[in-house]
Amino acid sequence: SIRPDRRHVPGLALAAILVALAAAGAAAESAILGQGVIEALVLALLLGVVARNVLRDTARFEPGASFAAKPVLELGVAFLGAAVDLRQLLAAGPVLALIIVGGVVLGIAFGYIIGRALGLHAKLAILVAVGNAICGNSAIAAVAPVIRAEKKDVASAIGLTAVLGVCLVLGLPLLIPVLALSHYDYGVLAGMSVYAVPQVIAAAFPVSQLSGAVARRSSCRPGSRRKSRPRWPGCYAMTTCARRWAPPARPAPRNSAGSG
Repeated sequence: SIRPDRRHVPGLALAAILVALAAAGAAAESAILGQGVIEALVLALLLGVVARNVLRDTARFEPGASFAAKPVLELGVAFLGAAVDLRQLLAAGPVLALIIVGGVVLGIAFGYIIGRALGLHAKLAILVAVGNAICGNSAIAAVAPVIRAEKKDVASAIGLTAVLGVCLVLGLPLLIPVLALSHYDYGVLAGMSVYAVPQVIAAAFPVSQLSGAVARRSSCRPGSRRKSRPRWPGCYAMTTCARRWAPPARPAPRNSAGSG
């Protein structure tokens, strides 16, 4: 059922507490360090792992946690789509829109092919690909329910995406002499290659102030600290593909007359 009942209350309450703690932790990072280092979604994931291993009688939290991971998360995806400012995207010109869409499509395609070649199963390869091609953890969280990914796949994809982000932060500066990049060019490359704003800053500002400033402008839309690559077209495409790939759902067993 998509309607919450009393069985969902403990899990939903725990999820709300963890979300509040994660948001507070991310806000504290920004206040103390001047910028976020670990995203709120990653903090929430880590807190969830801790709660799972520390709390006793976790079975009573599972109905609410499962409800939060499906209908509530899908509602969050709808809010992500509502946050996209199409007027801003169109005002930037059709060339930029084509570059963004083409880059995302190619990034997902190549990421999926590489993931499969390295032995990842299909759904995990998709999650890692969209995480790196679109906007990291929020893209993974948005696509996971669409392709019916398991919780362990979501956790693995977030971890792999974080590792790949660190590799980009450490490896991108090495391309400056190889490609004969100016500091401005490197800033554009870092801003368009690294998915998370904190990692963009870590990759670009150590090279120069100009690279950092250009990278930050390249990675964010005006007035926002989030990446500018849109999530909802990718989610729509994943929904269409999932309808073809996913096996038909088994009919739910009918409740007996005495069940509540």
